[in-house]
Amino acid sequence: MSFISNSAFQARFVKALNGNPSFVEQALCFDGSVLLEVGADRLWLKVYKGKVIDHQTAVPVFGYTFKFVGTEAAWKLLLSGKRRWADLTFPGKRYFDDDPDLKRVGELSVEIATEGNLLEAGRLTEAMFQLAYTLQKTAAARAA
Repeated sequence: MSFISNSAFQARFVKALNGNPSFVEQALCFDGSVLLEVGADRLWLKVYKGKVIDHQTAVPVFGYTFKFVGTEAAWKLLLSGKRRWADLTFPGKRYFDDDPDLKRVGELSVEIATEGNLLEAGRLTEAMFQLAYTLQKTAAARAA
């Protein structure tokens, strides 16, 4: 089980998101849901007028608007600060520690994929940056 499956962590994360004025402002015109998949674990967030009004560890029957899916190792790169949200979710290779001969230059892969309604995900880019960095801060506070 990953960090996202811990109910106390979920509650702290939702509270932190709702307390993040930048997230609230950027998600003010959103009525939908975001699913975070960390390996086999899930956290579904219902967002309405900039606030997370519900969260669950399973996807309700009405689904999600869009989701971010990646391995637990990929998400831990974000939480540890070793990678930025853009590095993990926007196509392109930026770190070549594992490729000293630069054979993978120009590769268009991602560590955390975006699926579902990509138009809404794109419209909420800044809100999702805020979500990612709030997740990171929540994890850091837990570790401290």
